[in-house]
This record gives sequence, structure tokens and C-alpha cells, in this order.
Amino acid sequence: MPRKKISFGTDGWRSRTDVDFNDINVRIVSGAIAQYLLLSGRNKGIFIGYDGREGSRSFAMACAEVLSSYDIPSFLPPRPVTTPLAAFATIHFSLDGAVMITASHNPPVYNGIKFIPEYGGPASTDITSKIESLLTESPPKCREYEHLEREGLISTLDPMPEYLLHLKSILSIKTSNLKVALDPMHGSTSGIADRAFKELGVETVIVRGNIDPNFGGISPDPVPQNLEPLLAKVLSEKCQIGFAFDGDGDRLAAVTDQGTFLMANQILPLLYAHICERRSMIGDAARTVATSHLIDSVAKRFGRRVIETPVGFKYISSLLRDGSVVIGGEESGGISFASHIPEKDGIASALLLLESAESSGVPLQTLINEMYREYGYLESRRLDLVIDPAHEIRLEDVEIPEAILGKRVIGTNRIDGLKILLEEGSWILLRKSGTENVVRIYAEAKNRYDVQLLIDFGKALLMKSLSASPKRIG
Repeated sequence: MPRKKISFGTDGWRSRTDVDFNDINVRIVSGAIAQYLLLSGRNKGIFIGYDGREGSRSFAMACAEVLSSYDIPSFLPPRPVTTPLAAFATIHFSLDGAVMITASHNPPVYNGIKFIPEYGGPASTDITSKIESLLTESPPKCREYEHLEREGLISTLDPMPEYLLHLKSILSIKTSNLKVALDPMHGSTSGIADRAFKELGVETVIVRGNIDPNFGGISPDPVPQNLEPLLAKVLSEKCQIGFAFDGDGDRLAAVTDQGTFLMANQILPLLYAHICERRSMIGDAARTVATSHLIDSVAKRFGRRVIETPVGFKYISSLLRDGSVVIGGEESGGISFASHIPEKDGIASALLLLESAESSGVPLQTLINEMYREYGYLESRRLDLVIDPAHEIRLEDVEIPEAILGKRVIGTNRIDGLKILLEEGSWILLRKSGTENVVRIYAEAKNRYDVQLLIDFGKALLMKSLSASPKRIG
């Protein structure tokens, strides 16, 4: 019986393996997925991927036992894979979807389950709600793995060769002379990212390239404070670019040859400008409400618009699938684009950034400097504020002033939290976490000093609201 309610967040169900992410609950969730598939009239098969975390393959095998006991064919890879690879396998082999056992960028003690429907992107809220409604108190009875394997209901499938061919096919370059450092952060891009780059003849230097269930003692999240080994390697080996990927390969960060860290807030507009300028893929773009507005300036230059969505790549995925946008992304590191899968993919985004540098003929640092000169410079920051559980977080009660730090408030946006828009392009976003008693405060301004002032102002605004709101009873 589950120790606490299982619920799907913005990208699947995650929990701690020392609390309630265990074999029983994995089987309960797998049973709900099986029921959802059968009710949807689908039984062509499911790809079940897993990352390199402790127990991930065993959880994947448990999931296969459950699905195949419902006569749904299950296909497992011979090694840990990335979430984008699982999504690709769904589309390429015309399956009913994929299950991915991973906790992405979270610490080693966490694990999780993502369900990827037949379209090869994140499950919509409607789908995850249906799966949640089918959760039972106890796991379904299953036949044994070996028995199901003998019946042909469980088999091995390695989609990596087809995935690598696909990545090469979507690029406008076929070779590259650049020297690149790759940092899988001990995650499942190890042995995949390096093969993708070597297909282009790229000289690669590998950092933290072995799969380690403990990720070397850190969270596999490609943020600057975790990327000192990559930075050191880029500088010491005189690499033109360095790339880092999170634990399941759907997030990306980069380092220039000058040691500048680039996150999605910089990479997304850079890639958008590249596909518009050099590949004539001119179209609208999408970003989440928490993502930098720098991409808006690129869109304006080409007479296009930017569609703003709630946080969660599932909203970007929907726009990519119906052809509304040519590229989309979120500040946390996830990006994808037209001609690729509607799922964020760190390796594919890194290859497109490599293409941008190679085809422009100038270093990545020069590209980013030129982008700032043409489209302006914006500094972004985020603060995660843990709130006393006794307080009810009601962002609708926040009082919005007429001006903030001398800048006039010109509008608000409530599609996901409270976003306050200021003149001159600055903004603040207050957004509640879907799974924790945390409020995330985002801000963007034209310089580092102003963005910190906005973060501080946002914190004060929230604290004032909390002190005026009633405490929870019970």
C-alpha cells in the first residue's frame, strides 16, 4: 500500500527511494499505465527506458512484468538511456509510448517514472490525471519476467543506432573541426553524447564520462556551481566549447572557450537566431513564463511572435507537435525544435549549438557577444524560498504596486503564478512549486544589480502577503 499519495508533477512522479519510491509503488503506477493503455485501445507495445541510478533497471523490469502481464509488449534497452532516446524510440518504432525510470537532475536518493505517450513528448495533464485516477491500493498480480520473456512479451530493443542517424540527419553540417568537451555528469548521456559528436568527426574530451549511480556525490544538474570540472577541462585542453547534460540527458548547459557559462536563457535565443538567420527556419517560438525575454527580441527582429506558456515542457511540446513554433524551451535547460522530437533533448540542442558555431565561422563567445549587441543584454536570476508549512500560499492576495524600484508596472500575467511586468523590459515572477512548500522567485533586468534588487523586492512582497494571510488550521 502506498505510504503517501502518488501524484504526477510537471514531468512524472518522483520521490525518494528511502521513503516511498519502491518496487510496490512502481508496480502500482505501472498497473495504472497498463489500464490507461488498454482503455485507450492501445497494445502495440511500450519502450521502457531507465537511467543509471541505483535500482533503475530493476524498477524497469518490474514495470515490464506488470505491462506484459496485461499482454502489452515491453521493450527494454540493453543499457541506461536518456529520456529523449526513449521518446525517439516511441516515434521511430511506432509504439504506444514509453516509460522512463529516472529522477532526471535530482539527487541520487530520488527516482521517478515518466510516461511518454505515442507522440514522443511529455504526457499532458489530461493523460496524467487519467493515470492517477487508475491507481490502486495494491499492485496487480503478474507473471514472472522470465516467463514473459519466453512468451515474447518482453524483449530487448536498442534504438541508439537509429537515434544517432536521426541526429546526424537533422543537422545542416556533416563534419566539424571543433574540439569539444563533454560532461555527462556521470549520467546516461555517457556513451551516447560522445558517439553523436564523433559521428561528425568532432575531437572530444570527456569529463565525468562513466555512469555512476551516485553521480560523484552531487546532483546531476548542469548549473554553474556543479560544472567546475567541465570549466577546468575546457580551459586546460583549449576546447572551443564545453557541453554538460543532466542525469537523463534532457537538459543542457554550455561553456565557451573564454569560460563563460551559457544556460537555456542564453542558448534558446542563440539557437532561435541561428535557425532563422542561417537555416531559414523562420517561424514563431515558445518559452515558459519563467524563461528570459531575450528570445522575444529575436522574434521581433524576424517579424514573428513568442508564445508564453506555463512552466512544464508539455506545453512547449504541444506547440511543437502542431507546428505552431519552430523552437521552444524553458529556463531550466530543456529545448527542442522543429524536425526533431517534441521532447527536450540536451544532446540534440548541443549539436545544433555546435552547428551554429561551425557554420558561423566564429567562436561561441563571439556569437553570444554579437547576440547581446544586436538584441540587447538581459540578466536573469531565480531564488527558491522555503515557506513555513503553517502558512497558506495565496499569490492572488499579493498587492501589486503601481511602480517597483522606480519602474512603472505595465501589466501582470497569471498563467502560472504571478508575473509582474515593468517598463524597460524588467519583470518579476512569483510561482508556487507543485510538489513542495516552496515559492520560486524569478526576475530579469538589464544588469546584475537591478535583477538582485528585483529578487529582493519580490521576496519582500511575498513575505508581506504571507504575514497578512491566515495560517492553516490542523
